[in-house]
Amino acid sequence: MNIKEYEISMWEAAKNRDGAGFMELVDENAVMVCGGYRCTGAEYGEIVKDFDIASFEISAFEVIFQTEDICQVHYMIETKVTKEENKDLEGVFHITTTWKRYENKWKVIFNMDSRVIGY
Repeated sequence: MNIKEYEISMWEAAKNRDGAGFMELVDENAVMVCGGYRCTGAEYGEIVKDFDIASFEISAFEVIFQTEDICQVHYMIETKVTKEENKDLEGVFHITTTWKRYENKWKVIFNMDSRVIGY
C-alpha cells in the first residue's frame, strides 16, 4: 500500500467504527489533535468506536517525505454524518498526518484537523 491508501484505510476504519482496525494504523502514543481536542492514538481508537461518519471524500492529497521512514501528508476532506446531533463532525477540513515506518509497517504518529470556515 502507498501512504494515501493507508490514510484512506484509517478513515474507512473510523467510518466503520472499527477501533481495532484503526489501531493497526495508529501508534497508541500518537498525538491526535481533532476538533480542538488532544488525545493519544489509543484514546482516539476508543472514540472511533462511537464515530459517526457516513461518508468522506478526500481531495488535494500531497505527501512530503522527511526521510524514507517518516512522511507528512496534507489534504482536504469533506465528511457527512448520519445523525443530526453529530453535525459538528460534518464539513470540510484540512488534515495533516505524520506517518512513521516501523520496519515494514507504517503507523500514524501525529494527526490534526482544522475546519475550513466558509467553504
